[in-house]
Amino acid sequence: MQLTHSYSGIKDFQGCPRRYHQVKILKRFRQEHTQATLYGTEVHKAFEEYLRDGTPLPEAFAKYSTFVDPLLKFSGEIRCEEKLGVRRDLTPCAFDADDVWIRGIPDVVVLDHEKGIARVGDFKTGKSARFADPGQLELMAALIMAHHPQIHKVKTALLFVVANAIVQSSYTREQLPLIWKKWAGHAALIEKAVDLDKWHPIPSPLCKFCPLPPTECEHR
Repeated sequence: MQLTHSYSGIKDFQGCPRRYHQVKILKRFRQEHTQATLYGTEVHKAFEEYLRDGTPLPEAFAKYSTFVDPLLKFSGEIRCEEKLGVRRDLTPCAFDADDVWIRGIPDVVVLDHEKGIARVGDFKTGKSARFADPGQLELMAALIMAHHPQIHKVKTALLFVVANAIVQSSYTREQLPLIWKKWAGHAALIEKAVDLDKWHPIPSPLCKFCPLPPTECEHR
């Protein structure tokens, strides 16, 4: 079975392998949109059109301009929602290639080819940055360096526009072997679960949001 991995998919598996199997592998359930997710989609679209096309931010989102305006001041080429993928041998490929292994879509990337520096911004509309995970930025940095060999450093930021917080980190090309080893290890655990067909549940407070019916999981 050819599996394609992503940050969100790996985090879903780590949260609960049983839920991951039912949702991601068997595709028995669809993720239902909530008011919060719909709001996040609207914000992301407005930011993309503002950064890419110069479309003014809607009045409702103008208060978030302090998070997007600095991105326009960096030197370099701005790319929004760039789809990136790598094969199992870590060579770059299209996001939807038949042999894509790990992939991701950074919200915005500013590529300074002359200086060899890229900047990545990922917008978050959650109400708190308390549980921010920079692992997403780490993986995006690795994908960017795979696709842009002239980039030797990636400066990243999780931009919590509602919570008014920023979580920053930076990565260099010298760190790539360790980064890929880490994420390859995460992917290997999913592939092992597929081979063994073992999908153990992990109970947590998030169980109440699980789409599985109580008859199919003792933690529901």
